[in-house]
Amino acid sequence: MTTKPVDESSSDEKNEGFITTLFSWSLEDIFNERLLEVPVIPKSVDSTKQYLKQFVAPLLEETRAELQSAMEVISKAPFTSMTDLEERKPYGTFLYEVQVDYWRNRGGGSSGNPPYRTLPWDLVLLADAKPESVSDLQRPGCFWSLAVVIPHPEYEGRSSTQFILQASKELEPGKGVDEKPTMFVIYLMSITTNRRIWNALHMSRNLTVIDKVLSAETLDKESCSLCIYKQQMDTKYQTTDSNTLNESQRGAVLACLGRARCNHRSGLELIKGPPGTGKTKTVSTLLVALLKMKCRTLTCTPTNVAIKEVASRVVKLWKSESSANQNNAAAGLGDILLLGNEERLKLGPEVEEIYLGYRVEKLWECFKPLSGWQHHLNCTIDFLEHCVVQFSVRQETERKNEQKTNLDSKFKGVQGRTRMNSKEMKYKSFLEYARVRFRQTVLPFQNCMITLCIHVPESFMGREVIEKIQCVIDSIETFRSLLFCDSVRSKDLEQLFRRPQLIKDYSRCFAAASEELCHRRTRCISTLKDLGKTLREVGFPAFRSEYEIQIFCLKEASLILCTAATSYKLHSVRMKEPLEVLVIDEAAQLKECESAIPLQLPGVRHAILIGDECQLPAMVQSKACSKAEFGRSLFERLTLLGHPVHLLNIQYRMHPSISCFPNSIFYSGKIQDGDNVKSSTYGKKGYLPGPMFGPYSFMSVTGGREEFDDVGRSRRNMTEVDIALKLVKNLYKAFKGSKEKKLSIGLISPYSAQVIAIKKKLGNEFEQKDGFSVKVKSVDGFQGGEEDIIIISTVRSNESGAIGFLSNAQRTNVALTRARYCMWILGCGRTLMSSDSVWQKLVYDAKARDCFFDVDQLEHLLPGDGNPRRKVQLNDYFKGFSGRLNTSSRASEMKDNWRSTGSNYDHERLQELIINKVKLMSIEELARLDVAM
Repeated sequence: MTTKPVDESSSDEKNEGFITTLFSWSLEDIFNERLLEVPVIPKSVDSTKQYLKQFVAPLLEETRAELQSAMEVISKAPFTSMTDLEERKPYGTFLYEVQVDYWRNRGGGSSGNPPYRTLPWDLVLLADAKPESVSDLQRPGCFWSLAVVIPHPEYEGRSSTQFILQASKELEPGKGVDEKPTMFVIYLMSITTNRRIWNALHMSRNLTVIDKVLSAETLDKESCSLCIYKQQMDTKYQTTDSNTLNESQRGAVLACLGRARCNHRSGLELIKGPPGTGKTKTVSTLLVALLKMKCRTLTCTPTNVAIKEVASRVVKLWKSESSANQNNAAAGLGDILLLGNEERLKLGPEVEEIYLGYRVEKLWECFKPLSGWQHHLNCTIDFLEHCVVQFSVRQETERKNEQKTNLDSKFKGVQGRTRMNSKEMKYKSFLEYARVRFRQTVLPFQNCMITLCIHVPESFMGREVIEKIQCVIDSIETFRSLLFCDSVRSKDLEQLFRRPQLIKDYSRCFAAASEELCHRRTRCISTLKDLGKTLREVGFPAFRSEYEIQIFCLKEASLILCTAATSYKLHSVRMKEPLEVLVIDEAAQLKECESAIPLQLPGVRHAILIGDECQLPAMVQSKACSKAEFGRSLFERLTLLGHPVHLLNIQYRMHPSISCFPNSIFYSGKIQDGDNVKSSTYGKKGYLPGPMFGPYSFMSVTGGREEFDDVGRSRRNMTEVDIALKLVKNLYKAFKGSKEKKLSIGLISPYSAQVIAIKKKLGNEFEQKDGFSVKVKSVDGFQGGEEDIIIISTVRSNESGAIGFLSNAQRTNVALTRARYCMWILGCGRTLMSSDSVWQKLVYDAKARDCFFDVDQLEHLLPGDGNPRRKVQLNDYFKGFSGRLNTSSRASEMKDNWRSTGSNYDHERLQELIINKVKLMSIEELARLDVAM
């Protein structure tokens, strides 16, 4: 049976203006970057209506930019052709039932992307010919139309070859029903998230927290006086993992728990978690504490990857605490629920038990009307009470069947077959029969009870009921171990099960294991009957479908985890008790308008935002939206308005040499290094010899050349690609010769073309090889990640110092904070020093700390033979350098500059500085300098 999705349908759309607007756009409109006027989003507004309205125009413009981007690469998009098309009622609404053949350009296989599968609210293009470019849609006589896949219960769970489409215009214009032309369907993009944001901006539901955002009370640092005493009494024992938290983490958790306890006034709490400061640990501890407080909480993140990480940490912490308290580690997980698309979440064993789809499937097996837990319970009691009688009846039946079949075999010649059947059906002893029947009857019941313990919320069933179930499970497990013990004698067991009172009269005649088994059987029957009575008193609903179980799980869960966009589904669920607290992790990466989806859920009174505005914000494609601050998060807005923030101030990831620069530049030196990274052994493994390969170094690549990729959209630098690969190969050789068991490398670059170039040259050789792993990603794709060694390729190399979006400080911060032990930066020092950006500061800082190195000095790292002409020029130039240094006017000028800084003149130091400067020069500059000297 297929689970009906808890999602919006076309009839539930709060405002049809979004899709209507998209369908109204012409091809020229889609490519018109000035189609919509997008004013800058202000930091403060006067009313909630104005607050929500300010995001409408940017949302439409961003959707247009995303659609334009999809149209530009339409030749590479998944496509198929129609095999059938039928108009659906109500007629005239351009609603069609479509059948197609298989999808091509799926994106699977070597690309590593999953095959395309049609999902509700996918935007597609319908055309009478397969377009290879946008210009194909402009040819005379070409017919095309935008369309969107509409969710429908009839097609849920079916393949991607049959679905319902809402088109922007009538299909097959001027044609009869029997004259259907061939029509292609091309996937463009998903509008699910943008459509949900649109609806949230127009719903105006629960505005409690949004009012707080707009209110001057947002900046109020005082706690509710009515809750201060209660907070002091309650929060002491709610953070059971507090001993593993540092002071800043513990303070943040306690403040948030105190906020959640307040029933008198709504509020906001902000936790700032710079890289490596234990943000995820703090969040998971907070969520487990809220769970113990019976506080109904919704936790959201911007992405599936992020919510899966939070969910896995919560499950791990919950199981750890349950085990420490000598409880069933999995019991109580029923109060934790993970929502989302299974394929996008990429579920693993760490979160499978709390995933809604998995839970519904398991519980449906326990609550099926004719084969659920009550059936299994009755069968188990019946087996334990009457197993001897059942065995006797079975033996008698087998004996009669054998006599009958032997008689028949004399006349029909089926003796061989009869003997085979008799062998399959006959049991040699009562013990063998009991063991087989135990597996068939009791084990399914035991599994059913385990399912109830794990998947039914404790808040619904009660702790006492769960303890009774666990007691029965333990009792059955003891019975099983005794039943399969070698010392049990079949005849003894049969007599004792038939007449248990024989133990008192003839206790010495029976084996101890048989006697214990008889006692255990009696105890099991008693506890099973008591449990049956208890479970019937719990009042489980009479579930008639998986959909009803799904709604039950959503209503009863105490902690729900999903992406902010997925939380839209909860607006259609009538909760048993309202959600009280909203926790948004990675809040600085979530568009402010997207946070309006969970903020408006009924009952939400408090919001806790965890993030870091110094790292990357949400991705925005439209240039107009970027200028209008459409990517700004609610977290950043509140920070700019001066809302108090709990700063996590101890980092446990980076070697101090790595954390030094980002801490100074991005966090004003407020972040301390943890004791673990300050240890003398941290990062002292010496992966490669030489000072260039220490914990932190800038490797200046002067011979590189930046270029556009084949599409002309992104940049690459093949010299840096070659150097990065040689570094990886050298690291692998060193790793193989060491005693290290694991080493992880991250190759990252701001430019997607550089990432693609590195992946292409690297291949799959080092993805996972004997504990040596290499990941190649963009900086944006690496946010939240960390590896032992990070190699950054900055790509840009030019005379003007132009570095484009590389200058983004937030992107730079992410790039510089991913490494644990070593971070090596590949870049053109001359270009970056001329950029007037944070990279300029980085190069000067690297030089001041003696971490700046010229890759030209290491010929084994240069691609091919390097630049022979440059080598000759350098050799010629440095010949007799010392003699010219003391007499040239250029040298005198540099001496004066040196003295003006207040430093003592040092001939060798000056010579080193001049050499470093010369190494950054082009051949032409070098020739001119040589003449001047």
